[in-house]
Amino acid sequence: MTGESVPEPVPAVAPTFVGRLWQTVRTDARRLTTTGVPHLFVALLLTQGISMLRRIVLTRLLSVDELGQMTYVMQIADLLAVVVDLGLTTALLKYAAEPIPDAERRRLYCSGLQWGVLTSCAGAAVYMVVVLLARVPADQVLRTYMLMVTPYIPLAALAKIPIIFMQARKEIKRSARFTMLTQALSLVVLIGATWAFGLRGFFAAVIVAPLSNLSLLLAATRRELRWYAPSIALFRKMLTFGFTCLLANSAGFATPVVTVVLLRHLTGSDEQVGLYAVALLVMNATRLLPQALMQTAFPYLSGLLDNPLRLRARVRELAIKQTLVVAGLWLAWLLVGRQAIAWVLGARFVSAFGCSVVLMLTLLPYAVSAAAAQGLLALGAVRMNLLGDLTLLSLNALGCWLWIPRQGVLGAALAVVGAQMVATCVVSFLFRRVVARKLRHVPAAPLVGQAQQEGTS
Repeated sequence: MTGESVPEPVPAVAPTFVGRLWQTVRTDARRLTTTGVPHLFVALLLTQGISMLRRIVLTRLLSVDELGQMTYVMQIADLLAVVVDLGLTTALLKYAAEPIPDAERRRLYCSGLQWGVLTSCAGAAVYMVVVLLARVPADQVLRTYMLMVTPYIPLAALAKIPIIFMQARKEIKRSARFTMLTQALSLVVLIGATWAFGLRGFFAAVIVAPLSNLSLLLAATRRELRWYAPSIALFRKMLTFGFTCLLANSAGFATPVVTVVLLRHLTGSDEQVGLYAVALLVMNATRLLPQALMQTAFPYLSGLLDNPLRLRARVRELAIKQTLVVAGLWLAWLLVGRQAIAWVLGARFVSAFGCSVVLMLTLLPYAVSAAAAQGLLALGAVRMNLLGDLTLLSLNALGCWLWIPRQGVLGAALAVVGAQMVATCVVSFLFRRVVARKLRHVPAAPLVGQAQQEGTS
């Protein structure tokens, strides 16, 4: 022995609350800057900014009734752009994001475009025939506007396919850059047409946005374009997965459409629809960040299929953080929303403030259900998402039918909030059930490592 003293090990000091909070902020900032969320958020902000600017121009140049007519027509057209896709874009996102050879990924992309052209054009043709022969709606002006947006439906459906392909390849920044470029072009065209020709000019120019998107995105992905003989087997594979997702997506998109249609049907007022359009615009703008996070997170959640505990932890983390962000935005709107509406849209729209405050409450349960829905999609449990969306759609329709005759536009907002709360409980329960079922098929040894990863993540 040398007599030298051996220093005792210094016990580890548990980090303080402030230290843990700072570490969380640093980790989240690193994730955001390396996953492309800022680029995607700016792209979504620009997209919604076009929608906001369009509504601002219409409120300055047109009447409140005409704003309601625009909302009525475009809600239906956007829903049909989702339906005629038949779920091919969702199937492309799932299968192209998997670890497969580039040649197979390219074949999926080109096949999605081929079958997308066929299904979207066929769907648009059926829509036009129904409007012409059934004379729906009875209002001649609305029917004319609905016919004018017929080309918009297949163009909007096809323009999503190249963007989805980029996202599946984890090219988030690239897809965001092209989205911003195409939307900037459409911004100029829409403002010019609306300023010069009013609402008819807007509907005449609305097809320019998806047309420019599709042209530029096809040029951007021209190296991936190949001609493949149409494969019925591949189409059946994509349709088998995508059609169930289509039903879920359609049910989700149909919720605001049903609200707008019932609001106009039960009140007979385009003005009420116009006020609801302002509230819906505010809610959609607030939902930008959750949408950006969800779109960016899906490819990474798909990589955790073999680690269900970590997948569950990531979904829970997304839900908590999104809820906190949305709650802060709601409080801010409660303080300054009335002044913001008066300054941006005009004093005559201040009466939409109460509806917007109620409708924004929908985002609190939505932040939770969106994270769980992405987890279910990554696990391939698309039928569970469909059940949640059908719950939302049916309860929303029932609530609108009961509350709109009594409360008008405020009743529509209350119906949406109530339906979203119940649907969130359903989706969260289904996600936990699917994860628990998957855990029963995982060997015990890997579960120990997964639990350790979950505790340290």
